[in-house]
Formats: sequence, C-alpha cells, structure tokens
Amino acid sequence: MQHERMRRLRGSLMGGFAGTLALLLGLWSWASLASSASISASPTNPRQNDTVTLVGQGFSPGETVSVWITYPDFRVVGVAEVTTASDGSFIYPYVPDFLGATFSPTGTYTYTAHGKDSGREVYANINVNIGAAPGTSTNVSLTAARNRESQGSYFVFRGIGYQSGEDVAVWLRYPDNTVTDLGIVTASSAGGIEYVLYVTGVPVGHYAFTARGLNSAANGITEFDVTVDDLTLATGTASLKVGPSPDTQRSFATFTGRSFRPQEIVSIWVTLPDYSTRWIGDVKAASDGTFVAVLYLSEQEPVGQRSYTAYGNISGVRAIATYTLQPGSGTTTTSTTTTTTNTTPSTADGVCTGTGCF
Repeated sequence: MQHERMRRLRGSLMGGFAGTLALLLGLWSWASLASSASISASPTNPRQNDTVTLVGQGFSPGETVSVWITYPDFRVVGVAEVTTASDGSFIYPYVPDFLGATFSPTGTYTYTAHGKDSGREVYANINVNIGAAPGTSTNVSLTAARNRESQGSYFVFRGIGYQSGEDVAVWLRYPDNTVTDLGIVTASSAGGIEYVLYVTGVPVGHYAFTARGLNSAANGITEFDVTVDDLTLATGTASLKVGPSPDTQRSFATFTGRSFRPQEIVSIWVTLPDYSTRWIGDVKAASDGTFVAVLYLSEQEPVGQRSYTAYGNISGVRAIATYTLQPGSGTTTTSTTTTTTNTTPSTADGVCTGTGCF
C-alpha cells in the first residue's frame, strides 16, 4: 500500500515537473523569438547622399514593420513602413535625407525598426561622413568681404578666373556640413562673379562658400565664420515663463507672458542650441498685458537648451525664457502613420504660425 502511494506521488511530481518544464520551454522559446529580430545598415560609414541599405530579420512573416531614423541632434523622422517576406525579413535601400537638406548633417544616426504585430524592436547605427567634393582650381580666386562676422551681417563674395559669360553654380556648406543650393550667377565678360549673402538668424560656426563654373568646371572655395549677436533692441523687460513638464519631444509647452502693453501684438521666436533662430508666431496681449500661448514640440525638434524670446511690438519690452528639450520616447511618427501624444494642450491666446512651428 505504501509502495503504491509512493508510486502515485512520484507520478504526480513528475507530471508537475513536466508541466513546469513545458511552461519554461514555452517562455524560453517566446523570449528567444522576441529577441531574434535584428536590423543592419550597410555601409555603416557612408558619405553624405550615399544609399544606405537596411536589412531586417527575425520579424513575423508578412507583418508591417515601422522604420524611423534619429538624427545626430535627436530629431526623429519616419523612414518607411515595410512588409516582411515569408521568412520575416525585409530589405529597404534609400538615401538618408528627410529634412530638406541637399546633404544630410554628418554624425551618428540610429535606425529603429518596430514590428507592429510581434512588438519586436531593434536598432542599428551609422556614422555619416562629409561627402566628396572638388577642391579649389588653381586659376580661380574667390574672396569674402564682410561688414562684420556676427549674425545679422552680410558677406560679399567675389571671384575671378571663370569663363566669360558662363553660368556659375553657388552653394553654402553649414557648420553641421549640410549644404544649401544658392542658385546660379552669370560670370561677367572678364570672368568675374559677385554674390551677396545675408546671415541673419543662421547657426553660428564655420561655413564654406563654393562657386563652380558649369562649363569650365573651375571651382572656387572660401571659408568664413559667423558669431552670435543680439539683434533685438529692447526698451525694457517683461516676464516670460515656459512650462510645464514634460519637457520632452512630442509634448506641449505653455508660454505665460506678463508686463506687456495692453492689447499689443507680441512676437515670439526661438533660439535653438546652434544659435539659429526661428519665428514662432504672434499673440495679442490681454487688457492686463498678459498672454498664454501653447506650442507643440514634435519629434522633429532638436534637443538641448533653447531660448524663447517674446517682444512687444509697441512697447519694445522683451522677455527671455530658457527651456531644455529632452529626447522623446515611445512610438514615433512614420511615413504613413502618426501617433498622438498623451499630453493635451491648455487654452491659449495664440496659435503657432511661424517658421518654427511643427
């Protein structure tokens, strides 16, 4: 009898152990599958405007995978939504340029791939280097004259050594190595060119101006620096506060201004971490000289410390408030899908309409 009882007990224990083992094996298999996804980017050290090929593996067959890219300054831009093959893989080649620059900024980029069904999320980094460009031609001379080197000034570029009457393409390389096309100028009968560039509100740092003859391929390059400057003349000070938390991308910032003239129009702009400026918009002060304005800070806003300026257009008073924007978290905007933030804006007296709005 005791022997039979022991046999049954042993059978129960073995059955429980087998069940536990099966559960553990199931959990291990699920965890193994959840961690089996991967993404790679090739080449890992591209030059600007090179094509980067993304290869994803280990996702569910036929599932939709959202892919986005985080820029060196933590701006986030959707790349694509791709559908995996029967083996859970995908291949997506593209040029990493989503913010309108002729050449993307140099630095470290991070790709994120998120499976919408499996929930698997993986990452890959690339380091973008400056693109190849022609050097200066020996027969070309290009110089820059300026009234001063700070923001708000102008530069006059003069070049010689081009063909008579030829079209000359001109472009500008910014401190982060992005490039802006400035158009085409026509050389004089003597082969000379002149171009005037105003640098109000641009990032501070080191620039390069290039002028290249489209027929002769004659190339001129001159470099210069832009320093920070305060371009607002204020007659007095007012008060501006920015809050509340969260102070991350994909959240709303509330501006509260005081001590402006009743009913006057107050202009607001932001100075970004690179000291470039963007106009945010105008708001009308109340009868007591106060205003409340709300601004949505999207995932395409660069992170870091920034300054907001509110300027009374009649009174001339000015208020400045600093605000440090942190990287956001969670699912971001893709090329075809936009998710919304959980933060809701408060009632405001103004609407963001300037170039600094997203």
